[in-house]
Amino acid sequence: MPFSDHNPPIFTQWQNQLDRFCKREKLPGVILSLHQEKQEPLVWAGASGVLSPEQPYFISSVAKLHLMALLVKLKVRGKVELDDAMVHILPEKEYSELSTFGEQDHTPEITLKHLLSHLSGLPDYMEYPFQGGKNLREELLAGNDQSWTFKELIKAVRKLKPLFRPGESKKAHYADTNYQLLGKVIERVTGKSLGLALEEFQNQPLGLSETYVYTDLYDRTPAPFYHAGRKLHLPRAMTSFGPAGGIVSTARDSMRFLKALFHGQLFPLSELEAIQKWIPMGPSLSYGLGIVRYEKTRYGFTGGKLPEIIGHTGISGAFAFYVPKLHLILTGTVSQSDDPMLPYKLAHKFIQTL
Repeated sequence: MPFSDHNPPIFTQWQNQLDRFCKREKLPGVILSLHQEKQEPLVWAGASGVLSPEQPYFISSVAKLHLMALLVKLKVRGKVELDDAMVHILPEKEYSELSTFGEQDHTPEITLKHLLSHLSGLPDYMEYPFQGGKNLREELLAGNDQSWTFKELIKAVRKLKPLFRPGESKKAHYADTNYQLLGKVIERVTGKSLGLALEEFQNQPLGLSETYVYTDLYDRTPAPFYHAGRKLHLPRAMTSFGPAGGIVSTARDSMRFLKALFHGQLFPLSELEAIQKWIPMGPSLSYGLGIVRYEKTRYGFTGGKLPEIIGHTGISGAFAFYVPKLHLILTGTVSQSDDPMLPYKLAHKFIQTL
C-alpha cells in the first residue's frame, strides 16, 4: 500500500519490480519505502513476500545513525565535544587497558570521534567466542541465541588485541565495540537509559511512534530475519546489542528520521559536513561519523555513473539511504544477512527507474 492517496502507473511498476526482486533473490520478504523530493514529491511504500509495508523490523546497525544524530545534538547543546576523550566521560578505571600495546595503555587517547568513525583501533567483540568454540557472530548466524552483559563485553575486548593506536589508521575498522561504548557515553551525559534518551531527544520530537530499543525477550513485534534460508530467532542477542543494533523501527519511521537528519530538524545542517568526512572502509565503501558512503565504480544501464548512496545498513538486511543527486530517500529491509550488499542492489534497481 503506498503512503500517498493517488496511484500513478509507476507505483504499479515499482511493486512489480519489488516482487521480481524478492523472487529472484529468494527472499522471504522485503520492504521498501521511497520518497523523492520534487515540485510534486513522489512518496511510495511497498512490500513483497511475507512482509507488509507497516511491519516493524530490527534495524540492526542502522541504529548507528540514531546514535550519531543524538551525539551531534548533544554536542550542539554544549553537553559534549566529539574530540572529548572517552575516559573524560566514563570512569577511567573501569575502561583501562582496552587499547594496550606492550606496556602502554592508549585507552585515554580514544575520543568520541574515534568511536563514531571506527578509528579507535578497538577489536570487535563479535569476534570473541563467548560460548563454545566459534566467535559470537558465527554462533548467532548459526541460530545459537545468547546474551552477554556489558562487563563480559569489556572483558572480551581486553582479551582481543587492538588493531592500531587510536586515530592511527587511514582505513576504518568496523567494530560494534565502538557503539557499545558510545551508548554508555550517552547514558552518562544524559543521565537516562539509552531508550529514554532516544525517546526524549529524537522519537518524541519527530513522532517516531514505532521506534524503540528492544529490551523485552518476549516481544514478538519485529519481523525475524534469515541467514542461509533459516529464520533467526535471537531475542537474547537483540536485547544485548542495544546501541550497536538492538533497535526496532519501521520503514515509515526510518523515512521520517532520515528526512529530519538531512533537513536540519535534528541538528543544524552545518554539522552535516563534519559527519561526512569520508575514510576508506572496504570496496566501494567509506565511513564518516556514524554514516556510510557507497560509491559504485561501474556504470548504470543508461551509461551514466551510479550516484553515491549515503546512510547505513545492518546485518538484519535493514537499510536507510539518502541519494543526494536525486534528492531520494529509501528505507526498509531485505530481511536477510547472507549478502550485506543486497540493500544497495535493491536501491540501484529503483534508482535506475528515476
